[in-house]
Amino acid sequence: MVAKNFINKLNFNDEIIIYCAAGYGEEILLKLISLGYNIVCFCDNAKRNEGSFLLGVPVYNYQKCCLEYPDAVYVIANSTYATALEIGLELEQDGYIKNLSYYISIELELQGLLPDEKEGIREVLKNQVLILFGNLFLCELFEKWAYNFINNSKTYICHTENEIDSYKRIYPDALWIPLEKGFTGLDIQKNELLVQLLQKHNICLFSRFFLSHMVYCEEFVSVHNNCQFEDFKNTCGLQVKKVLFLKTSSFSGSLFIDSLLDSHPNILYLGISGWSLNIWYIIKSVIKEPEETLTEAIISKISECAGNVVLKLEDYKSILKKYIKPGKEYSERDLFLIIHLVNYELLYGNIPKGEAIIYMDIHENMIMRNSIFKWLEQMGFEVILLEMLRNPYKRFGSAIKWERGINQGTINSSIIYFLLYMMSGSTMDEIERKYDIIRIRFEDLKTNPEQILEKLCHILEIPWSNTLLQTTLSGKESVYVSNGEKITGFDLKPVYHTYDEYFDTFDKFRLDLLFREKSKAYGYSYIDRDKYPGTFEEMAGLFRIPFCFEKYISFKDEADKARFHKKMELLCTQLLILEENKDKYPEYFQFGSYLELGDSNG
Repeated sequence: MVAKNFINKLNFNDEIIIYCAAGYGEEILLKLISLGYNIVCFCDNAKRNEGSFLLGVPVYNYQKCCLEYPDAVYVIANSTYATALEIGLELEQDGYIKNLSYYISIELELQGLLPDEKEGIREVLKNQVLILFGNLFLCELFEKWAYNFINNSKTYICHTENEIDSYKRIYPDALWIPLEKGFTGLDIQKNELLVQLLQKHNICLFSRFFLSHMVYCEEFVSVHNNCQFEDFKNTCGLQVKKVLFLKTSSFSGSLFIDSLLDSHPNILYLGISGWSLNIWYIIKSVIKEPEETLTEAIISKISECAGNVVLKLEDYKSILKKYIKPGKEYSERDLFLIIHLVNYELLYGNIPKGEAIIYMDIHENMIMRNSIFKWLEQMGFEVILLEMLRNPYKRFGSAIKWERGINQGTINSSIIYFLLYMMSGSTMDEIERKYDIIRIRFEDLKTNPEQILEKLCHILEIPWSNTLLQTTLSGKESVYVSNGEKITGFDLKPVYHTYDEYFDTFDKFRLDLLFREKSKAYGYSYIDRDKYPGTFEEMAGLFRIPFCFEKYISFKDEADKARFHKKMELLCTQLLILEENKDKYPEYFQFGSYLELGDSNG
């Protein structure tokens, strides 16, 4: 059993090399350090990482790793599963044995063998001189966190590029930590600009980890806990106790459920925009402003975060002034609710009465998610998760369609590996498992909206509203446009689309094999294990044959195409192995109940 191999064979005295030095590699480094293992270096052949020290650990190419540490054990930490499997095969050509002298970190995580990385963070940062560079607000937050979390007072903020060389001269052995306010989406290129700037000044000791793991925000989720908003509740009869939070489920109808909940009179929703994604940042930035400048400060931060989104800021400001009363100190909960209520009044001319909920959709922006959860709890809200489900192969087809739409009709081959891995299983991390979760099948929502949405209202304890049978965005009719095709409301084309342009019958059969466990869990058609044709090895061989969607992949040459087929066979075979051994990979198959059609509520 793989899990026992890892526990029994990987010795705490072994020299361990983490293969791949990107952000995910640093995450695995911290998790292994938390377990007490001895990490000697990263292995990475990319020239941009040559000579670097990530979190104090040197980065060498494979040849140097072999020379320096011939008896080391490798942990492959590539976030693309297919690439990790391919690297494993390359190691096997040099005599390494899987789950004995090399491991794949994704598989260790799917078995629940890698812990939280926080103790590793403490171990790596203690006694270090830290230099923070980037967004000033986050740098100041990190400085406080470092002092409290690791008792580190040797933390400095480099405010501009002009100061880099000076800090480098004074603190030549300091660990540099670039920080970016990446709240408007996972803009990897923008974050990488800070790293490139440091590299331009020959800074070799730095970390990418905190660009995508904002753990330093979690300690400061709430600092002003007074509840003066209770006064407002008593005067208008409004109560807000719950936050419904959309769980990431791309290509499953997330935008559709957004548009249904948008104009319900008991739901407060800011929509998907720069300022809704940045609401934590907005409130944290203005909370200490005096009352006389608070309104202007909120408007200024909303304007900063909204980007190119056109907002009626003057109208918003005039309503906001009604809520910001002279002589009152406002808590973060107050401002959180006020920002939602002002937006609601701007759209509809009034505010809801009775019990209301807040709906939040951070969509692809996951960097702040854990901090937002803790923040909502600190402010006294009950968090409920909402996940959209969809027939797996149609979800896959929808994703391919979307990719073609943004890439002039082509598909990047690497996205295929990611989609297959993501869509064949279902994961929930430790934070998500804390909360109640409501799962809705996209097809049920399209074909039986009243029945499903009545169940949702019952669970949320809000009244039914006929507005749920309309699709709107900020109160106006919404139209979903994909590849030039317009879909409105309860149009059933997405439900019955066969995606024959991407998959033939044989392709759909093979995808059903990969998606069997998920389809079985959520009531979609599937092929049971005892009906599989032939042996497991014969089934794995089915994935050597090209898929129809490959005609949209722009391969560089025949060698590139052959490499794609090899990685597809590796990945699909491993996904079959996961299904065959699902009890060994509990983190990958975390399915649960969903709102089924029927008479009972809930």
